[in-house]
Amino acid sequence: MFKDICINNKSCELMKSVNRPKYGSRTILTDSCWEYVALFLKRQSISGASDALFYWEQAHSFYLASQELPDNARPLTSYYCILNAAKALLRYKGVDDSRLKNHGISSVRDDTNKTNIKEACTSIKGAGVLPELSRYYGHNIVTGHYTMAELLYNIPCVHRAYCITFSKPEIFVPISKPVFVKKDNSKEAWIKFEVSGRYANAKALKNLPSKFERDLGVDGKYVIRMKKRFNWDIHKPIEERKKALNKYHEKTRGYLFYIFGETKLWYIKKEVSGNDNLANMPSTVLIFAVFHWISELVRYNPKLFSKYMKSKQNWLLHEFINNALDQFVDEVGCEITGEDIMCTGYRK
Repeated sequence: MFKDICINNKSCELMKSVNRPKYGSRTILTDSCWEYVALFLKRQSISGASDALFYWEQAHSFYLASQELPDNARPLTSYYCILNAAKALLRYKGVDDSRLKNHGISSVRDDTNKTNIKEACTSIKGAGVLPELSRYYGHNIVTGHYTMAELLYNIPCVHRAYCITFSKPEIFVPISKPVFVKKDNSKEAWIKFEVSGRYANAKALKNLPSKFERDLGVDGKYVIRMKKRFNWDIHKPIEERKKALNKYHEKTRGYLFYIFGETKLWYIKKEVSGNDNLANMPSTVLIFAVFHWISELVRYNPKLFSKYMKSKQNWLLHEFINNALDQFVDEVGCEITGEDIMCTGYRK
């Protein structure tokens, strides 16, 4: 048998931040992630914090402007919000400003005026904000051309819209209760979570990452656990145990994704052939790339953007424009603070 790992009498459920989450901290309830993160940065004295605060506040200004604009203009201010929020994270985490001079991505202009995101491309470079953001999360995104279709397919917050638009199979499986547990009378610990409904069967979970397996020792529930273990030694100081948990969390978190909202909606991503370059790529990196493409389209070819918004892809693009920005801001805000930030009204 096993039981939840607890810190400060609180079960250690998976946290939003990928790097250095503050396990044992209470969930932050606030009406404004923007204000909370700004106040957090003002309290920091480390190198890069003042630059991070400048970029974060500028990003907030672009965000506010975006809320007042329609779909045919919003992507431009939204992209600059994302660009500056990414810079805030990277500067706070110690990335030198000289490595953030370029965006790290460029448009691949299409003169055919076709409205097919399976052919629309962007070019990702080896240096600049986007590749630095990727490296922060422990990935080296492969340079070269990516289609909007493959980028959007890998973003959880618009994945359902993509699959409906193009009749594609889903690769994100909803999970619940992702918590770290320890085996009774042992140091052995791991993460587990539950799958329910139409996903709770071997066929639906056929292509889960090989690092995960079903826990057959749990009756009445479909429980998945990570094969890799870590040591949780109750005889060691709590800070030492937190380091072990954080190290394990970082390995785990790369396979698990969440959708921003009033509750924590977690997903595990299937491994499918042909998706290797983006297999575990963080949502923030992909959202950055797609918003760059749409902002360039709005800025330099608004007539083509208008054609897109009259095509069968218009709902997908509308969902992205309206949801992906908040997803990006939430992920970056939690990453800067290391805390889980939730809207007021959420209880945990």
